[in-house]
Amino acid sequence: MTNPSIIPSPCEEDDAVSETSKSAKELWSSLWTCPPISPLTTMTSMAAIAFLFYGSIWGLTAKEAMPGGPVFGLFMLALVCYLGGQFTKLIKLPTLVGMMVFGFILRNVPAINIAKDIPSEWGSNIRHMALILILLRAGLEVDSDILLKQKATCTKLIFIPFIFELVAGSLAAKYLLDMPWLWAFTLGSMLSAVSPAVVLPVMLKLQKKGIGTENGVPTMVIAVAGIDDVLALTAYEVLFGVLMGKGNMEWLIARGPIEVIVGIIYGIALGIFLWYIPHPEERKTSVFRFLLLLLGGMFCLFGSQQIEWGAAGALGCICLPFVAAIRWKKHKDWDDEENPVGEALAFIWKIIEPFLFGLIGSEIKLEMLKPTLVGLSLATMFIALFFRMAASMLAAWTAGLSFKEQVFVTFAGLPKATVQAAIGPQALNYVRGDEELAGQKDLIAHATMILTVAVLAIIIFAPLGSVLISILAPRLLSKPTNNDVEKSKTSVPAIMDSIPMYQQNSSYDIKNENRLSNPENSNSREHQNNQYSSSSVCSQNWRNIENNSNVNTSEKL
Repeated sequence: MTNPSIIPSPCEEDDAVSETSKSAKELWSSLWTCPPISPLTTMTSMAAIAFLFYGSIWGLTAKEAMPGGPVFGLFMLALVCYLGGQFTKLIKLPTLVGMMVFGFILRNVPAINIAKDIPSEWGSNIRHMALILILLRAGLEVDSDILLKQKATCTKLIFIPFIFELVAGSLAAKYLLDMPWLWAFTLGSMLSAVSPAVVLPVMLKLQKKGIGTENGVPTMVIAVAGIDDVLALTAYEVLFGVLMGKGNMEWLIARGPIEVIVGIIYGIALGIFLWYIPHPEERKTSVFRFLLLLLGGMFCLFGSQQIEWGAAGALGCICLPFVAAIRWKKHKDWDDEENPVGEALAFIWKIIEPFLFGLIGSEIKLEMLKPTLVGLSLATMFIALFFRMAASMLAAWTAGLSFKEQVFVTFAGLPKATVQAAIGPQALNYVRGDEELAGQKDLIAHATMILTVAVLAIIIFAPLGSVLISILAPRLLSKPTNNDVEKSKTSVPAIMDSIPMYQQNSSYDIKNENRLSNPENSNSREHQNNQYSSSSVCSQNWRNIENNSNVNTSEKL
């Protein structure tokens, strides 16, 4: 018999219907509001930007933007890979995994093989542009005070694991993959780079939450990842130059240290120049800083590629923002948690990310993935990483870190993505593009081996490293204190103050809050509260929907 006490009364049924109708209205209001705040409307904005950009390119170059043209192929690759990344994000995996998988599909499904229409030169330039953004962001986010304080620790964490992984990976490539010594060390140098593209976003989140900041662990990891990439690129450029016979042997060997010195001088000189230009009190200071920093990094890396000094360009890209930020951080429009230049670079990275990982996924073909080759490649990677992790543990122990911090720093060196994506296809593209070398099957085989190892390293260790770092960080690193939480409050990005319409209306400045207490600014404050009230209501509605859904579920249970 049914218990009468649990039978809903007509009034209760009406209340339930009314509550459901109210939730539906709130859901619709939160999905489409002005200004838009939900994930759906954000994706719509990104899609609108993409299609308008494509339409502009079509208007300039109609033929190339039509189906079968390179612009159309590149646009569709980026669009599909972006959607694939959003799908993997829903299942709590890094977006780059979905981007690479969909790039692989677009290459290997004959009916939709649009990746074949994209010139290899375009892919190379996009990969290097992504590398520029990552190195600039890494240099910008390194805390110079903590880095100088922990310079001995950082030095150990940079050089010891890098050397161990380089040597172990090279020996494994020599004896497992049967590669010549020079090719084996070229592969080892490519494999030894840690990915800032995976490490940097996680470390920035930890910094904002105050996790591990007591001993400066996020800053150390960012610095290690950035400089590790420079070392890997330097070794790769020197070894590849010797391998292809580009000049005198003695000069090629001596060029490595010279490139390092030139890159450091360029970064320091231009960084100091950006202390004074533009003037800190000028309008649109953040916009000029962003443009000068980005163009300075592009000139540094692309210019060094033209003269075949790639390592100098990479080192200059990371030194430039590091030196510039030393003075920028002392200015009133700069916030440690959300700096305007860093936010602008992060936005551009989100745009170029599907291009980068979609292209690297499209580089691999099914016929390249032979079971024996894949197995030996995996063995090579795991051997190299085993020695890297052992060396990282040793370096962290000698540096005086706690046991939990030692474990975290060890796993922070696991991700592979950025450098592998940038230089993995370089050897194969070079051999195929040279008429004399294109007919040598052994060179094609060795270059293909490097590309295969690069792609497998990204597919396996980028998501694995990202997941492990995210899981281990709150368990192994120190938690923030109450003072750290108060300090981590965010502010309105200062880059918006450079826009006249925001200069008129904005009265909020976290570094100069006494302006709000002046009676003469009361009208401005009231205007700002009215301006942002709709956004606050929309945000509250979105949170209410989640709370209501949880309450309804518990009531049904």
